[in-house]
Amino acid sequence: MFSIIDVFYLVFSQLAVGGFALLLLVPKGLVGANFYRLMGGIYLLVIGFARCAILSINKQPVTLRHFFTPSQDMESLFTLFYFLSVLIWTLSWWFKFPHLTRILFFVGLLSGCMWLFWSPHRYLALIPSEAVLIGQSGTAGYLLFSTQFVCAAMLLGTVNSGMWFGHWYLVTPDLPIRYLKRFNNVLLFSLIGTTCLFGIALLLRWKSTDVVPFNLYYHLIFSMRLLIGLGGTLFLYFITWDCLRDKSVAVDAVGATRAATGFLFIAILTVFIGECCSRLLLLEMRFVL
Repeated sequence: MFSIIDVFYLVFSQLAVGGFALLLLVPKGLVGANFYRLMGGIYLLVIGFARCAILSINKQPVTLRHFFTPSQDMESLFTLFYFLSVLIWTLSWWFKFPHLTRILFFVGLLSGCMWLFWSPHRYLALIPSEAVLIGQSGTAGYLLFSTQFVCAAMLLGTVNSGMWFGHWYLVTPDLPIRYLKRFNNVLLFSLIGTTCLFGIALLLRWKSTDVVPFNLYYHLIFSMRLLIGLGGTLFLYFITWDCLRDKSVAVDAVGATRAATGFLFIAILTVFIGECCSRLLLLEMRFVL
C-alpha cells in the first residue's frame, strides 16, 4: 500500500513547512536579502522534491508539465500552491518592496500550514480500531496526527534553518548570539513534544490488540528512532547549549557560534534519521512514533 516514497514525501513536506515558518525567529532587518534568497532557494528545492513525490504517489508522470498542472487531489494542489507562493516570495527579494515581501511571506506560511494540516487525512485510516476505547478516533485521531506532524515540522525546520542562520555569523560576526539560542530553544521544545507523542504511541500500542508485531527489522528501526532520533538529538541540544552559554561566548564568540552551527549540522542528520524511521513505523506498523 505504501512505499519509501511516502516516507520521503512526509519528511520533506514537513521540513519545507517547518523550516520556512521558523524564519520568523529571525527579526526583520537583522540579516540582508541574500540570507532570505538562500533560504528561499533551499526550501523551493525541498518543496520541489515533495511535489515530485506526491505526483509519484498519485501515479502521475513526474514531468515539468505535470509539476505545474493543478490536480483535483487537494493535497497535491496545496503542494503546488505552496511551491508557487515560496517562489514568488523568493523572487520578491530582488525588488525593493518590503511590505509586499512581508505579505508574500505570510501567504506562503498560510499555504504551507494548509498543506501540513490537510496531509493527515491520507493516513487517518492507519489508526487502529481499538484506539476508540481511549478516545483516539475521529477528530481526536486527526488532532493526534496533526500534532505529530507539527512537532516533526518544527523539529526538522529548526535544525535546518538554525544551521543556515548559524553560518550567517561568518558573514556578519556581530549578530547577537541570542537569536541562535532561539533556534536551539525551539529545538528543545519540539523535541519534548515529539517525545511526549512517542509515549502516547507506546500507550496506544499497549492498549490495542490489533497491532503489527515487532520483528528484527522493526526492532532495528524502532531503536534508531529512539536512540538516534530522540536521544542523539537531545545530546546535541545540550552540546549546542553549552557552546552558546555566556561563559563560552565571552571566551570566543566566533568560535562558539561556529561550534554551535557544526553541532546543529550533525543534529540535521540525527533528526532526519529519526523522522524517516518514525514515518516508516507509522506506515508499516500504524502508529504515530
